[in-house]
Amino acid sequence: MTITLQAVNEIIASLESAGELSIREQKFLKLAKAFKQLAAENLTMNRLLTDISDNHVEYFSEGEGYMFAGVPLDYVSEINMYVSRDVNAENPFPATDRIVAGIKADGVDEFVEKCREKSKQAISSDIRDNWWLAGEHADDFAKQLREGADK
Repeated sequence: MTITLQAVNEIIASLESAGELSIREQKFLKLAKAFKQLAAENLTMNRLLTDISDNHVEYFSEGEGYMFAGVPLDYVSEINMYVSRDVNAENPFPATDRIVAGIKADGVDEFVEKCREKSKQAISSDIRDNWWLAGEHADDFAKQLREGADK
């Protein structure tokens, strides 16, 4: 199923003008807004990659037998802003970063479960405690990842 950005905008407008929303409708509205933000970020990322691709210059050295690509120097600073996200640059991809942070946290959650299983299987109390403690630290880290995803 394909949904257009225009359809998402219509859904958002319809829900926002509906007055008081049910919990389910509130979830749909939140999801639609996240989808819209992610679509905008993907458009920005696609534009950047297209610009890079359109502006690169390829050189081929017959004698050396290799090919390398270069980017015009006047374009490097704009690319650097997006790629390096230096301290002063505003993050242009917050929705994408939230998704990535959630995926990372899900992976850490799996590790937490593995640590707890190992703790229950351990024969020695020291080993059991170490596995349990590792799981607790990992659980805290997963929470930090998810909290950081909102920023």
